[in-house]
Amino acid sequence: MKALGLVFSARKRGNCLSCVEFVLGELKEKGFETEVLNIYDYNIHPCSHCDYECFSKDRKCPINDDIPLIYQKVEDSDILVFAVPTYGSNVSGLYKAWAERGQAIMKTLEDYKRYIADKVKGFIVIGSTPGGDKTFHVIMPEYCESEYRTAAVLIQPEESGNPQAWLEGNVIESNLIKMRLKHFVNVIWTEWNQKTTQK
Repeated sequence: MKALGLVFSARKRGNCLSCVEFVLGELKEKGFETEVLNIYDYNIHPCSHCDYECFSKDRKCPINDDIPLIYQKVEDSDILVFAVPTYGSNVSGLYKAWAERGQAIMKTLEDYKRYIADKVKGFIVIGSTPGGDKTFHVIMPEYCESEYRTAAVLIQPEESGNPQAWLEGNVIESNLIKMRLKHFVNVIWTEWNQKTTQK
Protein backbone atom coordinates (compact mmCIF):
# COMPACT_ATOMS: atom_id res chain seq x y z
CA MET A 1 0.00 0.00 0.00
CA LYS A 2 1.47 3.31 -1.05
CA ALA A 3 0.30 6.88 -0.46
CA LEU A 4 1.82 9.58 -2.65
CA GLY A 5 1.72 13.27 -1.78
CA LEU A 6 2.00 15.81 -4.61
CA VAL A 7 2.83 19.39 -3.64
CA PHE A 8 2.23 22.11 -6.22
CA SER A 9 3.62 25.17 -4.45
CA ALA A 10 6.11 27.56 -6.02
CA ARG A 11 8.14 27.61 -2.81
CA LYS A 12 10.14 24.67 -1.55
CA ARG A 13 8.76 24.58 1.99
CA GLY A 14 5.48 26.20 2.89
CA ASN A 15 1.95 25.37 4.00
CA CYS A 16 1.27 22.88 1.22
CA LEU A 17 4.31 20.75 2.01
CA SER A 18 3.80 20.81 5.78
CA CYS A 19 0.13 19.81 5.43
CA VAL A 20 0.97 16.93 3.08
CA GLU A 21 3.72 15.73 5.41
CA PHE A 22 1.24 15.74 8.30
CA VAL A 23 -1.34 13.75 6.31
CA LEU A 24 1.22 11.22 5.09
CA GLY A 25 2.46 10.82 8.65
CA GLU A 26 -1.06 9.87 9.70
CA LEU A 27 -1.35 7.41 6.80
CA LYS A 28 2.04 5.90 7.62
CA GLU A 29 0.71 5.09 11.08
CA LYS A 30 -2.06 3.15 9.32
CA GLY A 31 0.48 1.02 7.50
CA PHE A 32 1.07 2.87 4.25
CA GLU A 33 4.39 3.37 2.56
CA THR A 34 4.58 7.10 1.83
CA GLU A 35 6.40 9.40 -0.57
CA VAL A 36 6.28 13.16 -1.16
CA LEU A 37 6.73 14.60 -4.63
CA ASN A 38 7.51 18.27 -4.15
CA ILE A 39 6.92 19.53 -7.68
CA TYR A 40 9.22 22.45 -6.85
CA ASP A 41 12.07 19.96 -7.29
CA TYR A 42 10.96 18.79 -10.74
CA ASN A 43 11.17 20.23 -14.21
CA ILE A 44 7.68 20.57 -15.69
CA HIS A 45 6.24 22.81 -18.39
CA PRO A 46 2.72 23.66 -19.56
CA CYS A 47 1.45 22.72 -23.01
CA SER A 48 3.32 24.84 -25.53
CA HIS A 49 5.05 24.76 -28.92
CA CYS A 50 3.43 21.58 -30.16
CA ASP A 51 1.18 20.26 -32.91
CA TYR A 52 -1.31 18.44 -30.66
CA GLU A 53 0.80 15.29 -30.71
CA CYS A 54 -1.07 14.14 -27.59
CA PHE A 55 -4.15 13.53 -29.76
CA SER A 56 -2.22 11.25 -32.11
CA LYS A 57 -1.80 7.51 -31.61
CA ASP A 58 1.71 7.36 -33.00
CA ARG A 59 3.30 10.64 -31.91
CA LYS A 60 4.59 11.72 -28.53
CA CYS A 61 4.50 15.02 -26.70
CA PRO A 62 7.57 17.03 -27.83
CA ILE A 63 8.16 18.51 -24.37
CA ASN A 64 11.06 16.80 -22.64
CA ASP A 65 10.58 17.19 -18.88
CA ASP A 66 9.67 15.25 -15.73
CA ILE A 67 5.94 14.87 -16.41
CA PRO A 68 6.21 11.18 -17.47
CA LEU A 69 8.22 10.39 -14.32
CA ILE A 70 5.64 12.08 -12.09
CA TYR A 71 2.71 10.28 -13.74
CA GLN A 72 4.55 6.98 -13.41
CA LYS A 73 4.76 7.52 -9.66
CA VAL A 74 1.05 8.40 -9.67
CA GLU A 75 0.24 5.17 -11.49
CA ASP A 76 2.31 3.14 -9.03
CA SER A 77 0.49 4.56 -5.96
CA ASP A 78 -2.76 3.54 -4.27
CA ILE A 79 -3.67 6.82 -2.57
CA LEU A 80 -3.00 10.31 -3.94
CA VAL A 81 -2.86 13.39 -1.72
CA PHE A 82 -2.65 16.70 -3.56
CA ALA A 83 -1.80 20.09 -2.05
CA VAL A 84 -2.53 23.12 -4.20
CA PRO A 85 -2.00 26.75 -3.21
CA THR A 86 -4.06 29.67 -4.45
CA TYR A 87 -2.24 32.19 -6.65
CA GLY A 88 -4.09 35.15 -8.13
CA SER A 89 -7.42 33.67 -7.01
CA ASN A 90 -6.77 30.50 -9.00
CA VAL A 91 -4.87 27.22 -9.02
CA SER A 92 -1.09 27.42 -9.06
CA GLY A 93 0.69 27.29 -12.40
CA LEU A 94 2.49 24.09 -11.43
CA TYR A 95 -0.80 22.28 -10.79
CA LYS A 96 -2.27 23.62 -14.02
CA ALA A 97 0.76 22.46 -16.01
CA TRP A 98 0.60 19.00 -14.43
CA ALA A 99 -3.12 18.67 -15.11
CA GLU A 100 -3.10 19.84 -18.72
CA ARG A 101 -0.06 17.75 -19.64
CA GLY A 102 -1.93 14.70 -18.41
CA GLN A 103 -3.67 14.50 -21.78
CA ALA A 104 -0.35 13.38 -23.28
CA ILE A 105 -0.18 10.52 -20.75
CA MET A 106 -3.82 9.51 -20.38
CA LYS A 107 -5.05 9.13 -23.95
CA THR A 108 -7.98 6.81 -23.24
CA LEU A 109 -10.66 6.42 -20.58
CA GLU A 110 -8.90 3.29 -19.41
CA ASP A 111 -5.70 5.27 -18.96
CA TYR A 112 -7.58 7.86 -16.91
CA LYS A 113 -9.04 5.16 -14.70
CA ARG A 114 -5.65 3.56 -14.15
CA TYR A 115 -3.89 6.80 -13.25
CA ILE A 116 -6.63 8.81 -11.53
CA ALA A 117 -10.24 7.66 -11.39
CA ASP A 118 -9.69 4.31 -9.68
CA LYS A 119 -7.45 5.82 -6.98
CA VAL A 120 -8.48 7.00 -3.54
CA LYS A 121 -7.69 10.73 -3.57
CA GLY A 122 -7.59 13.78 -1.35
CA PHE A 123 -7.13 17.47 -2.11
CA ILE A 124 -5.81 20.11 0.24
CA VAL A 125 -6.37 23.61 -1.11
CA ILE A 126 -4.62 26.46 0.68
CA GLY A 127 -6.06 29.95 0.28
CA SER A 128 -8.21 32.63 1.79
CA THR A 129 -11.67 33.34 0.41
CA PRO A 130 -12.79 34.22 -2.15
CA GLY A 131 -9.66 33.10 -4.02
CA GLY A 132 -9.23 29.84 -2.14
CA ASP A 133 -12.90 29.02 -2.63
CA LYS A 134 -12.56 29.62 -6.37
CA THR A 135 -9.47 27.39 -6.55
CA PHE A 136 -11.33 24.67 -4.66
CA HIS A 137 -14.22 24.79 -7.11
CA VAL A 138 -11.93 24.84 -10.15
CA ILE A 139 -10.26 21.61 -9.04
CA MET A 140 -13.05 19.48 -7.62
CA PRO A 141 -15.32 19.14 -10.70
CA GLU A 142 -12.38 17.57 -12.55
CA TYR A 143 -12.65 14.54 -10.26
CA CYS A 144 -16.41 14.07 -10.01
CA GLU A 145 -16.26 10.95 -12.20
CA SER A 146 -13.90 9.14 -9.88
CA GLU A 147 -14.82 5.74 -8.54
CA TYR A 148 -14.40 6.82 -4.92
CA ARG A 149 -15.37 9.91 -2.98
CA THR A 150 -12.59 12.49 -3.13
CA ALA A 151 -11.57 13.85 0.25
CA ALA A 152 -11.21 17.62 0.15
CA VAL A 153 -10.38 20.42 2.54
CA LEU A 154 -9.96 24.16 2.05
CA ILE A 155 -7.45 25.52 4.54
CA GLN A 156 -7.65 29.27 5.05
CA PRO A 157 -4.39 30.38 6.70
CA GLU A 158 -6.20 32.83 8.98
CA GLU A 159 -7.94 29.84 10.60
CA SER A 160 -4.62 29.13 12.31
CA GLY A 161 -4.99 32.29 14.41
CA ASN A 162 -1.85 33.77 12.85
CA PRO A 163 -2.64 36.46 10.27
CA GLN A 164 0.82 35.95 8.73
CA ALA A 165 0.55 32.16 8.46
CA TRP A 166 0.03 32.35 4.68
CA LEU A 167 3.46 33.96 4.34
CA GLU A 168 5.29 32.22 7.17
CA GLY A 169 4.11 28.79 6.05
CA ASN A 170 3.27 27.55 9.55
CA VAL A 171 -0.46 26.81 9.51
CA ILE A 172 0.31 23.26 10.61
CA GLU A 173 1.27 24.56 14.05
CA SER A 174 -2.42 25.20 14.70
CA ASN A 175 -4.35 22.49 16.55
CA LEU A 176 -7.47 23.44 14.59
CA ILE A 177 -5.69 22.82 11.28
CA LYS A 178 -4.37 19.48 12.56
CA MET A 179 -7.89 18.50 13.63
CA ARG A 180 -9.28 19.33 10.18
CA LEU A 181 -6.50 17.37 8.47
CA LYS A 182 -7.13 14.37 10.72
CA HIS A 183 -10.77 14.41 9.60
CA PHE A 184 -9.48 14.61 6.01
CA VAL A 185 -7.35 11.51 6.66
CA ASN A 186 -10.37 9.70 8.11
CA VAL A 187 -12.30 10.27 4.88
CA ILE A 188 -9.38 8.86 2.86
CA TRP A 189 -9.14 5.90 5.23
CA THR A 190 -12.89 5.22 4.93
CA GLU A 191 -12.73 5.26 1.14
CA TRP A 192 -9.66 3.02 1.16
CA ASN A 193 -11.42 0.48 3.35
CA GLN A 194 -14.44 0.59 1.06
CA LYS A 195 -12.23 -0.03 -1.95
CA THR A 196 -10.37 -2.94 -0.39
CA THR A 197 -13.61 -4.49 0.89
CA GLN A 198 -15.10 -4.44 -2.62
CA LYS A 199 -12.18 -6.38 -4.09
